[in-house]
Amino acid sequence: MITHDVQDLLDSLAMAVGRGMAVDDPEGRVVAHSVHHGEVDQVRAQAILSRSVPAEVEIWQEAHGVATTREPVRIPANPALGMAARLCVPLLHRGRRVGSLWIIEGGGPLSSEEEARAVRDAAAIAALLDGGGSSHTLRRLLNGEITVRWAAGILGEGPLRVLAVRAPAGRGDAVRGDLARGDGPRGDAVRDDGAGAAVPGDGSRGDAAPGEPGGLAGVVGDELSRMRRPPAFAVVDRHVVLLLNGGEDASALGESLAARAGGLVGISAVHPGLGSLRQAYGEAVAAARAAAAEPALGPAARWAELGVYRLLADPTAYSLGSLREHPALAVTLETYLDHGGDAQETARLLHLHRTSLYYRLARIEELTGRSLKDGTQRLELHLALKLARWNAV
Repeated sequence: MITHDVQDLLDSLAMAVGRGMAVDDPEGRVVAHSVHHGEVDQVRAQAILSRSVPAEVEIWQEAHGVATTREPVRIPANPALGMAARLCVPLLHRGRRVGSLWIIEGGGPLSSEEEARAVRDAAAIAALLDGGGSSHTLRRLLNGEITVRWAAGILGEGPLRVLAVRAPAGRGDAVRGDLARGDGPRGDAVRDDGAGAAVPGDGSRGDAAPGEPGGLAGVVGDELSRMRRPPAFAVVDRHVVLLLNGGEDASALGESLAARAGGLVGISAVHPGLGSLRQAYGEAVAAARAAAAEPALGPAARWAELGVYRLLADPTAYSLGSLREHPALAVTLETYLDHGGDAQETARLLHLHRTSLYYRLARIEELTGRSLKDGTQRLELHLALKLARWNAV
């Protein structure tokens, strides 16, 4: 089964370099092809129609080493066969060949930048072909097309994390775009088309930047191909989404992906299983968005460390915890924050001695794990208190 991700990558690459291309399996059968770009020769047309390559064409290709190469190799044109020049990029995953990527070069060879992009995207295509079942299942489960019970046999069970990788964009554009749309992330599965996600390219050739789902997935796929146990991944709502088991080092992987892709990574909390996959996905997307809004959080932002952004993404995400068991402390905190941290005014309004107030404030910091000397943490506490009031009515 060819997943949507493979087809999306192939079409994205074809548009970026302006060439027609196809993917063959190890037996030479055509399993996917791009929309037409550039020259369409007789061999390509026949292969698309029959899903196979003629024997004489296979002989010509094998004569140039395509069966054994582990590096891109160029096949010269053969007018007698009706065949234009081609670039063959082997599809390798975890040291195993899973097929070939064919790019027509009848109009001239790819530039070095275009070829580098093709090699990078080929790594992602290979990873998806080798783990296509898990990729397709992950996408369908996130989209609500299948049940957890059905997916568990493919994706496994047990604790999990989700990573969401998105391409960067200018903060000004991001803010203007979000205000114009009036949208924002939510705590459930999120459809986030905000700035910083991939922007459709203009089809110009040589666009090797990972600023679109295909290019970003290529970088991610290349990184994952180096891992002994690559996680399932798919392109969902303009993010490259990775499913990790709860024991993997998500922070190290996130930082590595951010460095290689030049993008931003959001990391969810650990969840008990696939039943909360959509929630984990929402957290990861929100964390990636927070990293775009607040560079200090990134480039690999963790849901648990988002502070006030976590409340903006999901108003139910923050709990005042044991502070709820101490109403007097909650009132003290709210009064203190409502009056801008003015200890003298707070003590007057609550009829407290200043020493008693300072004791309460220290106790509040102990119970919440937040510092009242930190402006962002004060904002987080203040917003949580107001949300508690809002949700109580």
